Amino acid sequence: MRTELTSSDLMRQTLKGHIDHEGVQALLESAAACDEAQLCLADGDYEAALQIALPLVLLQSPVVASRAKETAIAALDELIEQALNRNQPQRALRYIDQWLSLEPKGFFPLLRRAEILQHELGDLHEAWTAYLQVLRHYPSSTEAFLGLAQLALAEGNPERAYPYILRAWQSLANSEWAYTPSVRTMQAVFEDLYDITAGMMQWLGSADDARELTQKAIALLGETEVLKERMQIIEELSD
Repeated sequence: MRTELTSSDLMRQTLKGHIDHEGVQALLESAAACDEAQLCLADGDYEAALQIALPLVLLQSPVVASRAKETAIAALDELIEQALNRNQPQRALRYIDQWLSLEPKGFFPLLRRAEILQHELGDLHEAWTAYLQVLRHYPSSTEAFLGLAQLALAEGNPERAYPYILRAWQSLANSEWAYTPSVRTMQAVFEDLYDITAGMMQWLGSADDARELTQKAIALLGETEVLKERMQIIEELSD
């Protein structure tokens, strides 16, 4: 004899078919792992935090994956600076590569890679390529224009530096910043920008313009060592 299913039976069977005990367990385990990674991060064990968080980024659960990604990036940020403080720039670059695998267009890791290639490794060619990559994604990056100008000057090529100095100034109104645009960050960038711009003014034949610009920079930023040195160079070359 055939038994007709009531609407209550159908609703109950449908509900039972969607109860996922394994899914609940997997999410609880993933959340617990995220908690553990966060504790490692808080305790300063950044390598452990990274190793725990990275596998969780691949999970299909967007909530857990997003939290794990934030933890992994925070750990990588600390590990990069640790490596640099220990004079291990190549290790820092490997951490940056891991960061970029999580954020292929990440502004900060892209710029940080260029800076490490420029300042820590002195690889001007690779640094040039890295800064151009920043500008492909962030075309109003004052920091990247400044970096390219500095590289050109390091090569002894002021003519090549000129357009990047100009574009650095032109980008200010709509500037994009990889670093948190704090007063400290901006002070450092503008100090370098005024410095190389004054040098460019002098190279273009006007010590007076260079001097006036440096005086304005000192009025805005204070009498820093960089600006004091620039003023000294201006006076020496003017004699």
